[in-house]
Amino acid sequence: MACTPWALALERTLECQLLAKQNFVAPVLDIGCGDGLFASILFADKIDTGIDLDPSEIECARKTEAYRELICCPGSQIPKESGTYQTALSNSVLEHIPDITSVLREVHRLLKPGGNFFFTVPTDEFEQSALVYRALKGLGLIHRAQRFGKWYNRFWRHFHAYKPDEWKRLATNAGFEVVQMVRYNPPSMTTRNDVLTPMAAFSTILKRYTGRWVLLPKLRQALLASLAENLERKMAEKGISPDGSLLLVQAHRMLEGAK
Repeated sequence: MACTPWALALERTLECQLLAKQNFVAPVLDIGCGDGLFASILFADKIDTGIDLDPSEIECARKTEAYRELICCPGSQIPKESGTYQTALSNSVLEHIPDITSVLREVHRLLKPGGNFFFTVPTDEFEQSALVYRALKGLGLIHRAQRFGKWYNRFWRHFHAYKPDEWKRLATNAGFEVVQMVRYNPPSMTTRNDVLTPMAAFSTILKRYTGRWVLLPKLRQALLASLAENLERKMAEKGISPDGSLLLVQAHRMLEGAK
């Protein structure tokens, strides 16, 4: 939590708690690795490959030393042989890619039979959990709430925010078998993040020009350690919820000949 804005840190902490329970069998591919901070926290050892389309993020990821290999390329055209990886991860990335079908098929190609693809994405209820959306709906301003919902997804640069069954269909059409779907981040947590997001304006500018979200992460960690510990415990207790607006999916590449 010390290295990113609070809204982002809290969401990523919850995702880290969820993903830490999964079995990541090497070799591991991280699709949309960004600055590498998430992987450096989630994994104790270096993972095999991280890919991202943004060269500046690749350079930031290099400094974390979380990867054995970093490649700047689109998720639909990864220059690796078929069946290279046993596990793939994509954390809060797929929703930002216009041509999601090509990426899913590419991940399927790169996984060994029996491998797993873990990805986190928003559901169609993401915008409905927003504080402003719920306030407008509560006032009976349904049309305005819907307009806000469209803007909310544009603000977060989401091309995809679907019902869990639609995410399952997309993965199945790419050749996967979906074996697990976990909803997390209930409306109360979305409200908290909405309140905290404006506070990240300075951090966003800082990240753009320096590659860092926070100027003095060690000082912030020391000052807010007790609060961070409390929040992490509450997220572990209440983060997984049937009305969660975010979704963890485990998609399995079946063994050859399996049905």
